[in-house]
Amino acid sequence: MEEIKPVKEKIFDFWSNFSIWFGADFGIAVIWAGALLTPYLSLKEALAIIILGHLLGNAVMSLIAIEGQETGLPTMVLSRGPLGGKGSVLPSFLNYLQLIGWTAIMLIVGARALDVIFPGTYYAWVIVLGILVTAWTIVGPERWRWLEKLSVVLLGVLSVWLLYVIFSKYSFSELWNKPGTGGLSLLIALDLVIAMPLSWAPTIADYSRFAKSRADAAWGTYLGHLVGSAFCYFLGALSNVAMGKEDPISLIAAYGLGIPAMLIVLISTLNTTFMDIYSASITWKNINPKANLKTQVLLVGTLGTLLALVFPVDKYEAFLLLIGGAFVPLAAIMITDYFLVKREYDAEKLLADESIRAPGIIAWVIGFILYLSLTMESLIGISVPVLSQIGNEIGASIPVFLITMVLYYILSRR
Repeated sequence: MEEIKPVKEKIFDFWSNFSIWFGADFGIAVIWAGALLTPYLSLKEALAIIILGHLLGNAVMSLIAIEGQETGLPTMVLSRGPLGGKGSVLPSFLNYLQLIGWTAIMLIVGARALDVIFPGTYYAWVIVLGILVTAWTIVGPERWRWLEKLSVVLLGVLSVWLLYVIFSKYSFSELWNKPGTGGLSLLIALDLVIAMPLSWAPTIADYSRFAKSRADAAWGTYLGHLVGSAFCYFLGALSNVAMGKEDPISLIAAYGLGIPAMLIVLISTLNTTFMDIYSASITWKNINPKANLKTQVLLVGTLGTLLALVFPVDKYEAFLLLIGGAFVPLAAIMITDYFLVKREYDAEKLLADESIRAPGIIAWVIGFILYLSLTMESLIGISVPVLSQIGNEIGASIPVFLITMVLYYILSRR
């Protein structure tokens, strides 16, 4: 049994943090997310939205990374600051569920891509990838730093090669000047981009708590995720403009990439899914401190693998929007509490905290409901009077983040 306690030995430098977050969203699932932007948007519009979304979303990531580095605590323990120990249980449970969902999605896209290379092996690959990533997670983040850095080099080389293959078959100027078909507002597209960095918000301090310095945590997180995720978003948008297919696996099939593609898939799947399983296990220990970490790793890996066998992958876009509902307001509250309200964060007191803090709970619930109301039409086709129209015009992530910040600041001061 392992207790959650502040990290004393700081072992991650800038490049360790950069490697973690470069690899976190450098893969097939993020290429898929980028392909959702086109052909509705032109490639020019998609690139602008990708850059803006990552600049904003990564800033939130970096601020939470600083919290983790300075306190030595994982993210969901830090949420006890504004919410209280018992108040953090529900967001922790939702984070636990979303990370099992992300585990399943990563196994699905990895297995589907490998099934293209080795037809008829999809279910076998789901199981094999599930076993591999669960075993890797048990080893722990302190022991795979060298592997993360190696994977960054391999993924970088392979991605540049993949980009070369695309441009050898299509004219960049023709793709760049091709107009979008419409049907997706720029602000809704921005929501789809921001959803990716914000989906990591409840996990960031799980890794930044090992960082040697505040700058290593903040800039390693910011730049690593910016380069890796933004590139894959653009690659997805580019491939969809070129081929007219959202599914990145079609790209692999069309180009016959073979063994190099298999390496991309394996490395990206292991990198990202490891983080999902590890952070889900750490999150559960915030709910039940007596839980055994390795038992949770095995449980999450098993549940993610089983879910991958039945998950309807056509619901991927709705999943991206839904997770924002819980974690956009949570990130806003955590950042406001730490940097603006400036509550004193004593690690031992937080770990022993069993309170419920009404200002944080009220602001989080209101932000959650507001986000869902603004996106309800996109999620399940049900229109909410006035709010659905507002959501379709201005999106949800930015307004909900700002409203929750202001609301929590006012409530906490009162």
